[in-house]
Amino acid sequence: MENNEIRDGLIIPVLSTLSNEDYISFLEKSYNLLNSFPQYLSESEGLESLELAHLIPQVPETILTIYIGINDAVCNKGLVTPFLPRHAHNNVFVYDPRVFAGESDIPSGTIDAKAVINGFLPPNESWSDQWTYVMISDPARTFESLWNEKGYIDMIPAKFEDFTMISDHNKSKVCTFIDPQAFDHPVNKSRYYLKAARDLGDKLAGSFAIPDFLHGETEDLAPVVLKQGEKLYVARADFQPCAHCWSNIYSENEDYAVVNENSAVPLNLVISKPPIDSRYRKQLIPPAGSADNTTDWFYRSDNLLRTPIKNGHIGG
Repeated sequence: MENNEIRDGLIIPVLSTLSNEDYISFLEKSYNLLNSFPQYLSESEGLESLELAHLIPQVPETILTIYIGINDAVCNKGLVTPFLPRHAHNNVFVYDPRVFAGESDIPSGTIDAKAVINGFLPPNESWSDQWTYVMISDPARTFESLWNEKGYIDMIPAKFEDFTMISDHNKSKVCTFIDPQAFDHPVNKSRYYLKAARDLGDKLAGSFAIPDFLHGETEDLAPVVLKQGEKLYVARADFQPCAHCWSNIYSENEDYAVVNENSAVPLNLVISKPPIDSRYRKQLIPPAGSADNTTDWFYRSDNLLRTPIKNGHIGG
């Protein structure tokens, strides 16, 4: 696909101050960055293979390029963005609307996912959009108690993510801001280098820019600056949502950074949940991919644009 074809096919958001040329320039720059690492693009893949998004269109820095390698039970993505807005991945519990109708008629200690997630969509067509989808809002509410509620159909587990700093941190630093409880997870506990990464984050956090519109985006989150090859597991040991965002806006950066994301559903949670109700067992196709439109809650969900500006070769 030629650049002109891509340019003509871009869907520019109404609130964006960026031009077609701005988007194409960012796409080309991202392509060159991703192409410098062997785990991403093949020789035959061009700009058409990348997904281009603009998560909060009125904030230019939230432009995002994604290379998706796998988007099934396990996901693998390469990400390039100046600023990733704050969000968390929520487990979603599904109920028969004849028992819980949704909105205010939901299990206690939960919130209607459709009211919180802008652009909410069921994970695939086998999951009815007429069902009631909820997320835990009261930390005291347990998975087991929700599984035992009358009208329970099934659960859509949120994927845990593992970030890897791919770029040379001396050329482009990223500060990830994350729920401090992530460091209690056994995976992060085993990564001895995270203590130094947290110390570096505390030292440099104030030097990373936060766009004006996103004031408060990093509040109560712990800053972490990873070196090349280091990883950060975005997960909490209690399976509750793990809020996170990052800034790649640092005065000494030479270019944007590439951050890799591996994600998968935690197997022990999937094993623990009860069998699907027999009435739906043959009907439901398990969620594939990252199920972003079902489980991802953004801090500024009302401002979020989930429709890509340009699709990639794999949906994500």
